[in-house]
Amino acid sequence: MTDQKPSLDDLLAKARNAAQSMGDQQAAALLLDICSAASALVAEQHQIRREAFREGIRGAAKVIRNRQASPGSVLSELFTGEGTNPDLVADELSGIAGTTPVTENDLRKLRRKISAATEGNDDIDSDIKRVYYSVISDRDPTSADILPPGSPSRSLDVATFIVEKILREGWWTLGNSGVNASDKPVGKVGLNPTQSSRPQTAATTPLTLLSALVLALIESSRGR
Repeated sequence: MTDQKPSLDDLLAKARNAAQSMGDQQAAALLLDICSAASALVAEQHQIRREAFREGIRGAAKVIRNRQASPGSVLSELFTGEGTNPDLVADELSGIAGTTPVTENDLRKLRRKISAATEGNDDIDSDIKRVYYSVISDRDPTSADILPPGSPSRSLDVATFIVEKILREGWWTLGNSGVNASDKPVGKVGLNPTQSSRPQTAATTPLTLLSALVLALIESSRGR
């Protein structure tokens, strides 16, 4: 026995299957209409949450840009750290709110940039952040999904944060060939437990992990 209740998706799937086997066509059509209406309501709720998140981000950017955050608040801590530029923080938050979908072609271009780079750079950072927020915005984002300060292409901590947030149920590995310590790092990423992954390498450890992530996203986009 289990107390676990079926999810709404499971119930809708069962209802649609039941409708297909019904002898009463009128009742079957009504049941399918109810399922469609419920699915539309769920999608609308997701969209409302995403828009609320974006609106909250826009508000936070405005507060930071106008230096209106209360001393000691979370927003105040975002731009009062040593060497922190409030306008840059506000610009990044505004970029989050305006994130647009990323295409497979965008991912391929980014992968080529990472492969050609000898070290991390701002251009790769900008593209990676766009990819990250594009993926996160398709879910139910919260303030916990906002990237920490730092450069994803230069900082393994930030790169790892991105990978783990995107994966959720996936996996990743990072190391080297095990022959020489000076060998380039090797990374693998799977978006789900069963997804296989080709090993990727790049000039630095953060770039290697990001390259493996981008490849996994490309392969995932092919399957949709």
